[in-house]
Formats: sequence, structure tokens, C-alpha cells
Amino acid sequence: MDRILIVADSTSSMDNERAAKEGIELLSLSVIIDGVEYKDQIDISTGELYEQLKSGAVPSTSQPNTGYIMTKMQDWTEEGYDQIIVLCCSSDLSGTYSGVNLAKEQLEMDNITVIDTRTIGAPILDMAITAKKMAVSGASKDDIVAMVKHKMDHNFSFLYPENFKQLSRSGRLSTLAAGVAGMLKIKVLLALKEDGTQIDKFEMARTESKIMSSIRDHFAKIGVNGINYKIYLAHGNNSPLAKKFEEYLKLHFDNIETEIVELPAVLTSHAGLGSLAIQTIIKN
Repeated sequence: MDRILIVADSTSSMDNERAAKEGIELLSLSVIIDGVEYKDQIDISTGELYEQLKSGAVPSTSQPNTGYIMTKMQDWTEEGYDQIIVLCCSSDLSGTYSGVNLAKEQLEMDNITVIDTRTIGAPILDMAITAKKMAVSGASKDDIVAMVKHKMDHNFSFLYPENFKQLSRSGRLSTLAAGVAGMLKIKVLLALKEDGTQIDKFEMARTESKIMSSIRDHFAKIGVNGINYKIYLAHGNNSPLAKKFEEYLKLHFDNIETEIVELPAVLTSHAGLGSLAIQTIIKN
């Protein structure tokens, strides 16, 4: 039986403690604040990022540098793994997938499989945990890859920013658009396109109840149910909002399994404090 290592990048809503608990290796993206680069979950925690945002910092993010990735790969090799599966966030949202492939080629490591999951956040967490359980139970690399691809075809992600301040600061939304939306008190629901290429506007409404009903209706449309799907609610320092949406979704989807986690630092850097990602993925 092959010894298989499961790796997820730090857009996966995991901190080091959760990764260690699940037996998953974490590959850190970078958060840059005032010209200083911090490795996510190594040099800066999610809580420390929240404090920076509260103080008015305007962070940017970048993929892991090649030297760091190569060092990690060499460490994994020394640990004697037969196969290594690396789950990366959508290659249209980050260069991590390309960076890992470049490092793999330079080190000529044929036992590394790099997957562009075409998503971000909790769905990657879900894929990684399922992959680890399969690896422990003796599943082959091919079976694990097939499972990941199945989940890639059956997940959906919404992002509900509390306000547009950080989106406009980070360049994801123009200052004019943010100002107009703020004056009109419009609430905006964003969604990751199903091909993972970009996060775009899904719904605009004057009330939060309309935002919630739009999420409910779309989840129902794509077949979300309490038997086959799980819903994750990833918040940027806003657990009350996560719990509010959780209660609403549990009311409308009988026996649905939910989990509240923290929004990845790289997403919070752009979406801002108070934001909530509502993400669903097929269980098996």
C-alpha cells in the first residue's frame, strides 16, 4: 500500500492546528502588509490579520515563492512518501498551481500530483479531509484523484461582503461603485463562477433576507439536500452572521450538515472583515 501525503494550500480555511489534527500538510500563500511579506499561518495568523485590517492595513496576497515550495517538497521526500497529492485553489485566482508545478519540474519529482481544484476556501478543506481518510483506508492515488474531480463538479461558493471598504481598497471594486452602493444601502452577493475563473456579482438586494433566499433558491436549483451535500460558512471575524445564515439554511434544508470555519486570510484580505462565504459541496 502506497504511503500518500495530502497537501492543501492555505486558501483552504485551515490553520496549522486544524491541518495537524487532520494529518494534512499546509502550503502557505503570502500576505503582504506595508511591504513586508508574511507566510500565511506561519508568520501571521488569521487573528493577527484581523487586527491589521482593523487598524486600516491594506494587505495584498501572492502565491508561495518557488524556493519555499521546493524546500517543502524536499522535506516531504525525506519523509518517505510514495505519492504526494497537492490541492491548489483555482489557478485563475492564484498562481499557486503554476508555482507548485514549476517546483515539481525543477526537482523532477514524478510522484507529485498537482490538482487545480477550480475553487477556493472550504471546498478544498472538504476535499483534503476526504482524501486523507481515503489514503488512510488504503485507497489508491487514482481513486483519490477521481474523488477530488467528482467534488470539483459538485460544489458552489457565494461570498457576502459586509461592506465594500476592503474590496475597493484592494482594487476588487472601484471607489465610485463602492460609494454608490454604500449610499443606496445595497447588499451585494458575489459568487465564484462554476469554472473557477472569477468571483462576480450574483445578486443585489436591499435586504439581507433577500440575499439569504437567493442562496437558498440557488442551492435548491443545483440539487443541494441534507443527504448528499454539506454547507460550510466561512466568516471573516463575524461568527454571529455565520450562525444566522446557518440557522436559516438548516431551516430550509432538512438534516443538512453544516460547519462554521474562518474565512481564509487571502480572501479576507480582499473581501474585508465581516465577510461571509457560504459554500456547499457534495459529500461523496
